[in-house]
Amino acid sequence: MKITDIKTIRLRAMVPIEGQVFSRSGIRNSRSATLVQIETDEGISGIGSCSGNGELIEAIVIKILKPLLVDMDPTEIDAIWDKAYFRGGHKEFGTRGVGVVTMSGIDIALWDILGKVRGVPLHDLLGGKVREKVPVYATALYPEQPSKVAKRAREFAEQGFHGVKIKVGFDLDQDIRIVRAVRQELGKDFVVMTDANQGYTLDVAVKAGNAFADCGVYWLEEPLFVEDIEGHAILRKTGRTPIAVGENLHMRYAFENFIARGAVDFIQPDVARAGGVTEIRTITAIAAKYRVPVSFHTWGDGVALAASVHLAAALQHCIVMELDYTYNPLREELLREPVKIENGYLIPPEKPGLGVELDQQALQKFAFSGTEELSVRQKSLVAGRA
Repeated sequence: MKITDIKTIRLRAMVPIEGQVFSRSGIRNSRSATLVQIETDEGISGIGSCSGNGELIEAIVIKILKPLLVDMDPTEIDAIWDKAYFRGGHKEFGTRGVGVVTMSGIDIALWDILGKVRGVPLHDLLGGKVREKVPVYATALYPEQPSKVAKRAREFAEQGFHGVKIKVGFDLDQDIRIVRAVRQELGKDFVVMTDANQGYTLDVAVKAGNAFADCGVYWLEEPLFVEDIEGHAILRKTGRTPIAVGENLHMRYAFENFIARGAVDFIQPDVARAGGVTEIRTITAIAAKYRVPVSFHTWGDGVALAASVHLAAALQHCIVMELDYTYNPLREELLREPVKIENGYLIPPEKPGLGVELDQQALQKFAFSGTEELSVRQKSLVAGRA
């Protein structure tokens, strides 16, 4: 079997006003996705997802990865990584960043092909399921009046979710008020997480972590700039809320640096960013060695969600998985049969490979070839202006 073609599929869906949320990058009025499709000479194709700038991903596929990989055997995944990253690609697109994001989509598509060739679902390729269904928590709580956020949190709890995550990092006093309101609404035992999206400086993060600890917060996610390993280590040592990091880390080396330097309590790799299925296996093995729990980050499309569910079902060290529950037709409409959710659990598909099929009408509806929108987050909160 040989690879004959690799192409990208860029998608964008507009978000109606009632579905928009205010993030640290501003109002989210659209959702985007970039898929990678690999074709073979035997008529078997694979699909993968890349969580990044579609224009850059498309250029990397066309200019670098397609020329390197056409005519290779798609089932020889380690050989492809050796050529496309370790011996070739990293010299062109770097060892992290959008090049690894692109490799993530390529890798997912390769595993999809391998499963179809062998006639088994991805979770079987990974050693079989250690759980029949994957517990998920809901990410959908953004800054509003504390009472409104608390009410929404109650709705997720009543739907069976195994936790809720609150977006913080906007204004420290407001962050604390919202967290307190949610805790009061849900009681002391329900899992509540917080996510600052790199919105704090160290001094403010210590204050936030201590206040959140009083509310029994399960973790504080991405409190600082993602490359500040030392800052995270200091915060973990001096603060009182466990630290979670990972959605913006690429390849095993970044995760191992955080773990080995005592800078993290939970890691959150994203299969569409960190290096695909292949690299996620290595990352979780490292985490298991150091006894650091894993919770997969998911934010994008239905393809990435399907890959994540397979991983979470097969890898013992995964404790819970994220489910972005904001408006996203690229999750709900992209697949002919969306990944099933039942009472706070995702059910891994059982068909070969990823076990999903793209909906052709959705591909036409959301097809996009324009310029990607650039977003800049607001400045991190500093002491005295928090």
